[in-house]
Amino acid sequence: MKQGQAVLIVLLVAAVALGFGLSIISRSTTDVKISEQEDQASRAFNAAEAGIEAGLQNLAVGTYPLPPVAGITGQYSVTGVNVLKLETLSENDVATVVLGGANTLTVEWGEACPGTASLEIAVIDKDGNVKRDGINACTGYDNGLTDISTPGTDGYLRSRSVTVGVDDRLVRIRPIYSQTKLRVYGSIELPPQVYQVNSTAQATTLESKAINVTRTEPAAPAIFDYALFSGTNLVQ
Repeated sequence: MKQGQAVLIVLLVAAVALGFGLSIISRSTTDVKISEQEDQASRAFNAAEAGIEAGLQNLAVGTYPLPPVAGITGQYSVTGVNVLKLETLSENDVATVVLGGANTLTVEWGEACPGTASLEIAVIDKDGNVKRDGINACTGYDNGLTDISTPGTDGYLRSRSVTVGVDDRLVRIRPIYSQTKLRVYGSIELPPQVYQVNSTAQATTLESKAINVTRTEPAAPAIFDYALFSGTNLVQ
């Protein structure tokens, strides 16, 4: 009887030990699998980031393979948007519109009076000559700028038409007194004003990552509008 009890105890202990061992093996296997998935996900994310960096460096519209990474497949694409649309343009910051020839631009901005920004619109030609236009969206300012009453569309308070010639290259728009939302488009389709870069990468374990970035056309910062240029030495 005692021998039978001893055998049962041994079998019970063996079963418990076996179950414990299988649990450890299962957990170890799971941990290894999770670690591998995390590693592959990290590699896929890094590859997708590399695609974004490549797209931002080139800003050439099209679809391209990712920079080569072992075990990773994917692509990145660059698309151009021909309308400049900014939900918030801070006071004294500058939005730059790239021109592609003679055109008539529609500049829409603002939400409600009072408080909507006035605008300074500068048209710059190929020789660096600048034509400036200052406009108020709301009346009552004694600032020498032109009051505009033409309503905008799609929730924009005001609209202004700007005619540009074949030799004009850029239009720079600066809000005064306040921030504003802004939209600019042409009667003839403009060159890309905003670029959207989309990058996707997938590992052999099917871990995948996608990154999207939006970038406006590179432009000189606002401080350059205050710079003084001269072909000769400056005299104080």
